[in-house]
Formats: sequence, structure tokens, C-alpha cells
Amino acid sequence: MAAEDTEVAQATEAPAKGGIVKTLGIAVGLFILMLASQLIGPIMACKILPDMMPGCGGAPTLTEETAKPEKDLGPPQYLALDPALVVSFEDQNAIRFLQVTVEVMAREEAAIEAVTTHTPVIRNNLLMLMGGKTLTDLTSRDGKEQLRQDALTEVQAILSKFGDATIEDLYFTSFVVQ
Repeated sequence: MAAEDTEVAQATEAPAKGGIVKTLGIAVGLFILMLASQLIGPIMACKILPDMMPGCGGAPTLTEETAKPEKDLGPPQYLALDPALVVSFEDQNAIRFLQVTVEVMAREEAAIEAVTTHTPVIRNNLLMLMGGKTLTDLTSRDGKEQLRQDALTEVQAILSKFGDATIEDLYFTSFVVQ
């Protein structure tokens, strides 16, 4: 019986030692495979599929030498259309007034000079545009923004009609409704 106990004890100890060494060997082997795949995988992918891998340089990129130089816009220049525009409009059988100070913004001196040259036409068309609005249009934020966009479009149309440079934006710097 003692012989059987020692044989059973030896049989259970031997696989345990072999199992730990084997497990450590597998773990180290898997770690080395994982490390190799992380290092070699991207290199192989760049060789096989350079266009699909980011950072491989497969597709030509624009550099400072090959890129088209962007036009230097320069600082913005503003011009106020003085005096302020005053418009009367009817609201439920009452006469109301709108007083607006308008400024245009451009980045080219030629556009500012064109606005100065065509100021009478611009003022006339803006007065006609604003005179057709309702009180609701002039008191809501969306209505004011729409009026600003319409005024910008009108001024740009005038300047393009005369073939001059165009303005970039238009702002209301004073807006009073009575």
C-alpha cells in the first residue's frame, strides 16, 4: 500500500511541474508572437496596402512647395454708410420708423472705393428694401438677420452690376424701430 501511495504522489507531482513550465513557455511564446505582430504587422501592411494604411505615404500629400499659395486676404476694412438710413413703414394703420446704421466690410481697397463711388445707388436700394418690411420682420432676431442677408445680397448685386470688386459682409451697427 505504501508503494501505491508513493507512485500516486509521484504521478501527481510530475505533471504539475511539467504543467507550470509548459504554461510559462506558452505564455512567453504568445507574448513574443504578439510583440512581433505589433511591430512587424504595420510594416508589412504598409508594403502590401500603402494607400489604405495611414502614415505610410502611399498617396502624395500636398507640401508647402506643391500646394497652391492662398491669397493673402489682408485685414478687414470697414466703411459706414453715413448718415444712418431712416425708413418709414406702415403697421396696422400706424406709421412707424426704422433707423439703421449700416457698415460694409471688405478686404480690398478697391471694394471700399466702389462702395463709396456707388453710395447713392446702394442707399436707394437699401431704403426700398427696408421700406417693404413689416414690424414683425424688423423686431425678431431672425427677421433682422434675414434683412441683413438681403441687404448684403443687394449691395453685392449693385457692385457686380458695375463690375467692381465686391464686399465680404454687411453689418447693422445701430438698429432702432419706433
